[in-house]
Amino acid sequence: MRGARAQRAQGPLRVGAFYGALGVAVAAVEGFALFLLDPRATSAWLLAALTDFLPLLALAAYILLAALAALRVRPVRLEPGVPYRPQLMRDAALAAAVVGVMVGLAALVLTGLQATLFADEIRAFAREAAPRIAAYVEETRRELSDPPPPVSAGQVERLLQPPSPGDLGRVLGNAALGTIFLGALGALIGALRGRFGGEPAAKEAERSP
Repeated sequence: MRGARAQRAQGPLRVGAFYGALGVAVAAVEGFALFLLDPRATSAWLLAALTDFLPLLALAAYILLAALAALRVRPVRLEPGVPYRPQLMRDAALAAAVVGVMVGLAALVLTGLQATLFADEIRAFAREAAPRIAAYVEETRRELSDPPPPVSAGQVERLLQPPSPGDLGRVLGNAALGTIFLGALGALIGALRGRFGGEPAAKEAERSP
């Protein structure tokens, strides 16, 4: 009984939901962490760094969480006559895809909130933070031997503007592409697991009552 319960806990839906919940938390941090800061009290370098690198860090976290889900999952129902490796690929892809679906839904909800309820707060943050970010970028640019083109406060303010309701379609498309990518990543990890040491686990599962 305890072994069966533990095996169900390693199924693709439960594992994907667990790591997907972590991905939702990461999406919430990405969506609102920057705008919850006080632009007058926060260091300019931190504002500039978060503006540039927070989306990249969040993307890396989503990929890592999907990979962890694909690594942890175990096939719950072994179909007789079907090799273990395809079943492991299937469940690993499903677990990683669940992470992508949950993150995509979170991105849709957060985009809708940013475009409606929190739009005024985000615009106020952009007005106050843009001059400080632009001044820091300009100061850093002068220290480079081959500096990039200058950045104005107006450009930074436009970059920090809240999304519009029309952006929901773009976010939905990105969510679909992200889910497909994470599912493919999970299938690849499942294939590698099945090739390097997956069969003994399958035989042990078949022997257990």
